[in-house]
Amino acid sequence: MHFDALTLAAVADELRATLQGGRVQQVLLPDAKSVGMEIYANRQRYYLLLSAHAQAGRAHITEQKLRRGVETDTPMLLLLRKYARGAMLESVEQPIPFERVLNLHFDHPEHGASTLVLEPMGRLSNLMLLDAAGVIRGVLNPVPPGDNAERVLLPKRPYTFPPAQDKLPPLDDGSDNYYERLKLALRSDDKLWRALMNGVAGISPTLAREIAWRVAEDEYVPSAQVELLAVAATLQAMWTLPQSGAWQPGVAVDDDGAVAGYAPYELHFLGDSLPTETVSAAIAQFYGERPRDAAGAKDAYAAARNGVAALLKDARQRVERQLAALDADEPAPGEPEQVRTQAEWLLALQSQIEPGQKELVVPLEDGALTIRLDDRLTPVEQAERLFDRAAKMARAAEFIPQRRAELTADRAFIEQLQSDLALAENQPEIVSVREELRAAGYLRARPKRQRSAPDRSNPLRFLSPDGFAILVGRNSRQNEIVTFKEANAEDLWLHIRDLPGAHVVIRNGGQPVGEETITAAAQLAAYYSSQRGEQAVPVAVTPRRFVSRMAGGRTGQVYYRNEETRVVAAAKPDL
Repeated sequence: MHFDALTLAAVADELRATLQGGRVQQVLLPDAKSVGMEIYANRQRYYLLLSAHAQAGRAHITEQKLRRGVETDTPMLLLLRKYARGAMLESVEQPIPFERVLNLHFDHPEHGASTLVLEPMGRLSNLMLLDAAGVIRGVLNPVPPGDNAERVLLPKRPYTFPPAQDKLPPLDDGSDNYYERLKLALRSDDKLWRALMNGVAGISPTLAREIAWRVAEDEYVPSAQVELLAVAATLQAMWTLPQSGAWQPGVAVDDDGAVAGYAPYELHFLGDSLPTETVSAAIAQFYGERPRDAAGAKDAYAAARNGVAALLKDARQRVERQLAALDADEPAPGEPEQVRTQAEWLLALQSQIEPGQKELVVPLEDGALTIRLDDRLTPVEQAERLFDRAAKMARAAEFIPQRRAELTADRAFIEQLQSDLALAENQPEIVSVREELRAAGYLRARPKRQRSAPDRSNPLRFLSPDGFAILVGRNSRQNEIVTFKEANAEDLWLHIRDLPGAHVVIRNGGQPVGEETITAAAQLAAYYSSQRGEQAVPVAVTPRRFVSRMAGGRTGQVYYRNEETRVVAAAKPDL
């Protein structure tokens, strides 16, 4: 993933909006190639990371407090403590529009102006502190004179910008031959993304592949197969973002649910894209440490689990928004008939309406009906509108309850997937949750060139104190297998009440089952659910013949009846 010039422009925008005018309270080195700053701005404390790492050069705000990672105070750190700590961040700029250079201008109450320059340029990445005249005070990676040095970067030497790229600007520069030059830059028989990267300024491999996908929905399309104007228009759309500020930061997740990339625009070529509030949040997710669980142990599948969790959160929010929209659009009981009655009275009494009249009062046995009049319309025109409105309300009154039921079922399905994800114990089970979400239509169809390993995990099997097998499904696919493929009609079926969880079956075949076995199975149903760890969880118990698939429901969604309830602790029994 590439911290390119366009990403740097988005970060600069964010830093201007968030940190500009703030005061630096602390400076430290998280590692040998990075600088961390604690900045108090807008009545809030922020942590800014500036990295000149060869493979991970970047700048972004991080929610985690930065920790000192270098024990010895380096010359660069001592300079920053002197000139930056206690200084105000006056401005943030990207001095060269299509280049990876970020300038942070500080004003210290005692030492005056200075500028911290970050150049996240791969193996040439660097951090420099300049004085007010542009002379280098300190440099993280000194570059002495030599045959291979394009410029000298040493203390007490004037700072110079990186050498200009001999490439076409991504935006029309107003020259008469811009499109001819663009055509020339793309004339190779190579892939479009590579031609863009080699011939156009400010284009990283990530941005180049995204442009190719937007032009042809194929990141590997050859240059010869695309329209020049389509490429120019896409370049224009991407590189006008710094002027418009219409950033759409987000992360892309791969087939395993892990964060595969980030960008300040919506990524398409990497698969599913999840929006983030800021570009810093996207970068932090890509580079972030894996979170620990409640016990403090690292989750080996945290990256994959977090990616799928974000997809599920997004899907649930979409369903919630649709439900809220239905609530707003649903007419009150009897409202369509009331509107239709107004329309009928308008037609019946149109001859009594005078020009400019504001309302029509119709005396009725149970009181007067007042109809507001629109003096821009004739009574007939207004009646027609009221008839149309009444018809629309009637259709909504018929459609909305059905659609609400569908969306409510979808929400329950997503909640079940969230529970499945929390209980997933390996990579295939995590991938299975993601594919269930895709099959339900919440993710884009998988491109043909991509394949995902199927979930080959099976339901859990336990042996009860009575000698009966107990089956436990840990995701929607396994629940379907346990309930409708392995269980017979007389087996006992268990599930926690009213919340997502595992389908559990006691393979008793109608034979009497001891209380100890039922309690153990109920504990398994509670343990493999969203209520794990709770002390009192109600669990429904019923013969399998009283369980049926939900009409129109998703995989694993069922109705059940004739149940009894057991209240158990959601702890794994000793089986």
